[in-house]
Amino acid sequence: MTGRTLTADLLVERAQEQAKLDDWGDPPFREALDQLCASFVAEYGANLAQAGAFEVQLLALLTKRLRLYADRTAFPGIAAQEIRAPIFVTGFPRSGTTILHALLAADPRARSPLAWELAEPSPPPRADTFGSDPRIARQQAIIEQLPAQFRAMHAMGAELPDECNAIMQLAFQSLNFTARQPLPSYQRWLLDSDMRPAFGIHNHMLQHLQAFAPRDWWVLKSPPHLFHLDALFDAYPDARIVFIHRDPAAIMPSNASLIAFLHEMAGNAVDKLELGKAETAKWRLGMDRAMAFRDAHPQLAGRFVDILYADFVDDPIGAVLSIYEHYGIPETREARRSMEGFMAANRQGKHGKHHYSAEEFGMRTEEIHEEFADYLAHFSLPVTGGKT
Repeated sequence: MTGRTLTADLLVERAQEQAKLDDWGDPPFREALDQLCASFVAEYGANLAQAGAFEVQLLALLTKRLRLYADRTAFPGIAAQEIRAPIFVTGFPRSGTTILHALLAADPRARSPLAWELAEPSPPPRADTFGSDPRIARQQAIIEQLPAQFRAMHAMGAELPDECNAIMQLAFQSLNFTARQPLPSYQRWLLDSDMRPAFGIHNHMLQHLQAFAPRDWWVLKSPPHLFHLDALFDAYPDARIVFIHRDPAAIMPSNASLIAFLHEMAGNAVDKLELGKAETAKWRLGMDRAMAFRDAHPQLAGRFVDILYADFVDDPIGAVLSIYEHYGIPETREARRSMEGFMAANRQGKHGKHHYSAEEFGMRTEEIHEEFADYLAHFSLPVTGGKT
């Protein structure tokens, strides 16, 4: 299959042949897969190397989805699982969401989808082998092969929590696809799409992971949830949102640098000035939607807790305890010890330093502050003057 013949029909047929399965589950995905394939063909149809890699990626996701629903049939208890009051961490990318998510997940009572589980979710993980499952070592070996520069930019580990974006790839509705390579028509469609199918498979994945390895509550994370809080609350009416806030001038260049690196790693030429503009505009839209949703739903005010990045950096455990207080979660000595141990083992810069400059992406601190003046004022954010 070449780029010019990359179609949802052919991919679905091939995945069914490889997996010898044909139950795709309830949440629809064909429109999203059609949009993804069409966008890729429009951008890269003549590039056989990139088409081959993309086909492998999509087939792996389709096969993973088929196995997920085969497990759901084989183990009826999966579909009976209730996902109660999950905690979602969101905010701008590069704003501390990853470390806050991992710290919240360090509480032994909390459950998060770990990288090894999402890489190989089938068969469902089991509590008695949760720390010794051979899938852990397999995924860690893959992570160890990633470029050191990428690992310096983004904390990764087989036993670290992964993002909701990874789950939503199984619905083919995820900004993960555009993080790897520019897919402008797909991204435009995605940001205005009905995300209920993506949250549908998200719910099914949580049920799958919880069935034989449950804990007291879920802790989840994704900056792109900013775009779709309406769909999130449709799927999880009792959701609890932790919203972390940081000066956009300290975020936008770092995020652009990460996306540029991923695009280059996939063999794409990068116009850094255009990328800087596009990423800033995208996340401006995301914050606009999130702020509008909150303004339109005052009855949900208690479901949000706002954390300033500066406060989190000054006292990470204190920030978590403020979240617990807001949601009525009791502190325990075991939870505090576990979180303190996590912070000690995961100091900033553990895998190296992320090097970038705002100038290479055409960004100026004053212009970013002007662009996000309403956001800065609304949350009384301290400005840092740029990179920190």
